[in-house]
Amino acid sequence: GGVKPYYQDEYVTLYHGDSFDILHNITGVDAIVTDPPYSSGGLFRGDRMQSTVTKYVNSDTTAARAEFTGDNRDQRSFLAWCTMWMNAARHATRTGGVLCTFTDWRQLPTTTDAVQSGGWTWRNIATWWKPGVRMQRGQFSGSAEYVVFATNGPADSDHDGAVQNVFKCAPVGDKEHIAEKPAAVLGWVVSVVPPSSLVLDPFMGSGSTLVAAKARGHRGIGIDVDERSCEIAARRLSQGVLDFGGAA
Repeated sequence: GGVKPYYQDEYVTLYHGDSFDILHNITGVDAIVTDPPYSSGGLFRGDRMQSTVTKYVNSDTTAARAEFTGDNRDQRSFLAWCTMWMNAARHATRTGGVLCTFTDWRQLPTTTDAVQSGGWTWRNIATWWKPGVRMQRGQFSGSAEYVVFATNGPADSDHDGAVQNVFKCAPVGDKEHIAEKPAAVLGWVVSVVPPSSLVLDPFMGSGSTLVAAKARGHRGIGIDVDERSCEIAARRLSQGVLDFGGAA
């Protein structure tokens, strides 16, 4: 559609802009692997409307963390927004292609509704368990995030990517993005994607999905509305291919 890439090499193409403006110009994607804003971080609307630094950065963290946008929707608008971007992403994806989208426990029901409202076929849920997260008296710990797995119509199971649906990995310590996931976690998720695929992340943040996709031998497309995130992702992807060392 004539949109100029922010960064491009033989493995990846990055775009700075709103996903809705760019997704409609993309076709032939094999997998959507993404970590969108959760609009979570609290039980009530007043909690969700706080800044992302207030919601997600530990009070004892001294390093500066940049805010990110799109994380303040209420439940109804979050469902509508997810349905719209998931539908646009499905139209960019071939039949049999994969969707893997992260969420937390608060938004898990709404996310699975949005997946189906967006036209995807919901297949499974996977769990990222984060050891070392503080326990809470009289409650189950909040030490997990989830991946909703779906396909664009019939599943394409002609590859050997059989993957356990629970993965143990500590969170990133020195983050460049508030919601940054470990590359090993993304490597685990990308393992369900057929070999030599085109992987799209419409909310790429610091680029961990594309780093993992590149390490697995995939091509990638990333989109982010925040230019600072595009700069970080471009720098990371211009470096050598990551070696997971068998972690995923």
